[in-house]
Amino acid sequence: MDIESLDVPLMSYADACAKCNPRTRAAVVMDYAGYLADGDVWRDFARTCGLHLIEDAAHAAGLDGPGISGDAAVFSFFGNKNMTTAEGGMVVARDPDVLNKVKQMRSHGMTIGTTQRLRETSLTYDVTMLGYNYRMDELRAAIGLVQLRKLRHWNKQRETLSAAYRELLHSCCPGVSVPFSTPRPSAYHILPVILPERADRQRVADRMRGAGVQTSFHYPPIHRFSWYRSRFPSVRLPKTEEFCRRELTLPLHPKMLERDVELVVRVLAEALSR
Repeated sequence: MDIESLDVPLMSYADACAKCNPRTRAAVVMDYAGYLADGDVWRDFARTCGLHLIEDAAHAAGLDGPGISGDAAVFSFFGNKNMTTAEGGMVVARDPDVLNKVKQMRSHGMTIGTTQRLRETSLTYDVTMLGYNYRMDELRAAIGLVQLRKLRHWNKQRETLSAAYRELLHSCCPGVSVPFSTPRPSAYHILPVILPERADRQRVADRMRGAGVQTSFHYPPIHRFSWYRSRFPSVRLPKTEEFCRRELTLPLHPKMLERDVELVVRVLAEALSR
């Protein structure tokens, strides 16, 4: 699917309606940069088309909205997320059978886990499906519990910094836009900006790095990766491609201060002027 626009880089409802066909089984909707997709719209779409609705909420930890709009939602606790266990994540689902299947799949497809065997004094188990070794260990879970207690405070700090970015970019970098100009719920995971059409992103990033400011890029278009391109060579997503050509991610994390935001914006303005 293509995105809605440069300002709303979320999956396009209109494009999804146009491309849904009898082979379609599910819709996977991503909360990009922490900004929530419209749950009501996608829930109605899935119901009308008879699809499962899966929410990619990897960017949205700490909000009340994620995980309630669809059949299942997936969160990430990777090291760069709003809260982390260094690796791993979490799946939530409405259907208990789905949750039980996920629990079994995460542990080699075994019908009884280690804790159950210890509690029930069972010595054996069966393997009834293809499984994986996706279990979160106790040490990571302990880290996650500590992080979870701080998450709302951290997200509030991210919100404050994002507001400061928007104000300063508007006054100091008028050719730069910040997606999601219309407010919507967000965990403010990253701070993406859209550079002017003629800007050379790599040169801008290099100049900023030279001034001590790290930037990033979220993300290369999936359909442009070699594996997908070899299988789906005809896919063209013009809005996605334009967004990805001009997107630059500025630093955003809870330990930043507003003077750090001022520094980043000043360095960006200088890089663009050169």
